[in-house]
Amino acid sequence: MSDYFFIRENQPTPIYAVAEEFEEEMLRTPFTSPSAPVPVIATHKPEQEYAIADILLEPEFALSQHLFDSLKIESLYGSNWIPLKLLDQGEHDFMMLQLAHEIDVICHEQSIFKRFKRGYISGMKTLVIDSDKLAQIPLYKRQVFRDSSWGFHTFFHKDIVDQIMRHSPTGIEFVPIETFNESWAG
Repeated sequence: MSDYFFIRENQPTPIYAVAEEFEEEMLRTPFTSPSAPVPVIATHKPEQEYAIADILLEPEFALSQHLFDSLKIESLYGSNWIPLKLLDQGEHDFMMLQLAHEIDVICHEQSIFKRFKRGYISGMKTLVIDSDKLAQIPLYKRQVFRDSSWGFHTFFHKDIVDQIMRHSPTGIEFVPIETFNESWAG
């Protein structure tokens, strides 16, 4: 069994988006340093009642400020954290992960792709990690990353998952990558 996990929502959550006037700045560079928290708004809300989660997946992986402050992950390799002001059921402070770290870890011989073109995977039926590739990379460089040919999902090492889950956050669950299946997007 691998030491890596993906995340998925486990409660009704709106689709959140960066306020339009901040989109260009947020997308222009992988490491943005805004002078103030970036406003994020609910664009599509669930019909049923919902609570503001501790962890959001929209517009990117984001932790409530309270959860972020209780963790020691502000200096993850290849990452930057941006303050957000979530405007939904009041105002809530969050920290959003900007990740500019990709490594090649997928075994291209054993994984089964829906489509592989020009070095990029656009959908996968079966995911297999190449343990030899992982062993060559120091742990601090592979705690949170995306694969260089399949940037859709973020890989989280069990050390990070354990650290986060000690706080019993709401909004998401971590799922072992072995349970990945094609019903997941991407």
